[in-house]
Amino acid sequence: SRRLSATGPGPIPRVHFCVYTTPMATTLGDVAQLVVKIVNHGDACEVRGLRFELGERRSRHGPPWYTCLVRGPGGIQTVKESTAYDSFIGWLAQQTPQSLREQFPGADIPTVDELRGTLQALALQQATQLYSSEKYGSALAAGVTARLSTGAQMANSHRDYCGIGLAINGSIFVMAEVQDGYLETTLRTWATADEFKAWLAVQSDFAQSGFDPATGLVDAWLQGNQRITRQRLNDFVAAGGNEGTGRKDQAQGAKQKRKKGRI
Repeated sequence: SRRLSATGPGPIPRVHFCVYTTPMATTLGDVAQLVVKIVNHGDACEVRGLRFELGERRSRHGPPWYTCLVRGPGGIQTVKESTAYDSFIGWLAQQTPQSLREQFPGADIPTVDELRGTLQALALQQATQLYSSEKYGSALAAGVTARLSTGAQMANSHRDYCGIGLAINGSIFVMAEVQDGYLETTLRTWATADEFKAWLAVQSDFAQSGFDPATGLVDAWLQGNQRITRQRLNDFVAAGGNEGTGRKDQAQGAKQKRKKGRI
């Protein structure tokens, strides 16, 4: 068949357009979450001549503030005064290694790739100290499997991102990202209880933290963020029902969400 032009029968000529764009410079925003994660543990982070650390807050209470410094020929200079999280993340997204080199001539500013490599190594070092590599074992795995088989869900329940949850959908065991208390984005499934139980038994807090290179790294913001842990699993088994709010209407809400495509 032929496509018709607006002026009558006949094929429409194909027109080719060439669009030229200027590549966007890679900014420090690409490693912002890694910076925050490392500094939040109280560790100042210095990569060549660029240093990040906790800043002074305006009050004694509240979330951490952050600051950035540069070590150059003239000594240490402040690049970004102490500021709150949102302001700091926004500032990083506007900075490039080249712009910092121009602002501080002679300073040994690393590339974003160099920053990322060093920060990931530091984050892994922190994670091996924070998260146990002890396997959950068959007993805990059996308890979790039995509880899920009753229809209970292991899912945090609050606004927005709620981490990783577990559930059963029909006869399929599901691990998924949780949003607003409901499992939405499926990450992995198991066809039988035995398959799920065998998998869970050999997992550990470190393996599920998102830091373990052997199980696949996740985005820095997701690492350690409401992941599966031994404590959560134990609490879920002991609770005898849905993990989270304990509201009587949660089970009914879950049924309604299933009808809309959510688990």
